Amino acid sequence: MRNVIPLIVALALGLGGWMWWQNRQAAAPEVTDRAPSAVPAETESPADAEPKAEPVTDGVPATEAADAAADAAADAAAIAADAAAEAVAASDETGLAAVNEAATEAERAAEQAIDAASRAAEAAVDANSPDDAVPASEAAADAEQAAAEASQATEQATDAAATAAQIEALLTPEGFDAERAKELIAGAAISDQQKATLTRLIDTAGNNPELLRAALDQVKAMMP
Repeated sequence: MRNVIPLIVALALGLGGWMWWQNRQAAAPEVTDRAPSAVPAETESPADAEPKAEPVTDGVPATEAADAAADAAADAAAIAADAAAEAVAASDETGLAAVNEAATEAERAAEQAIDAASRAAEAAVDANSPDDAVPASEAAADAEQAAAEASQATEQATDAAATAAQIEALLTPEGFDAERAKELIAGAAISDQQKATLTRLIDTAGNNPELLRAALDQVKAMMP
């Protein structure tokens, strides 16, 4: 199924890394609570004992904002990957160029969503990092930007998948629409004679389920 399996693998790896980091962060306080202090209390200065203030973004601590953005981006990427898989399934089922184009667009958008989710996860890790290599507020902003890009790409993927599903349904007796079917035939990369033949088949079949099914099979067989 073309690029869908690599997409799913990439998404699984990205989500797995992000979940590992979150679990590690959640477990860290427990380890700290159990471990004895290696530094005598009297050696700590008041400045050392005072907790470091965390940057705030729009009223929300930067680390929380980054984590939320990474979670949202991961959810969006998962939706995009599902949409791409559905579009590719429709393409494999119909074999039509129009459905194939929609599936390709869905795959491309899903790849962009997964890439954005990966960048959001990396930014969230930076925001939570104690070494301050990247300021938390800056990392949070990066995560939120990546999450917005993931959301936009996911919308494109779902739209393309919906187009593929509509075309697939159009060429079934249950979802048949004569006018839309004729439009699809008219826009196909086949000869005028073939277009005329397929159009006559559609008109002849009318509302007869058996004739319509045979006609639609002919349409799918003749169209690229």
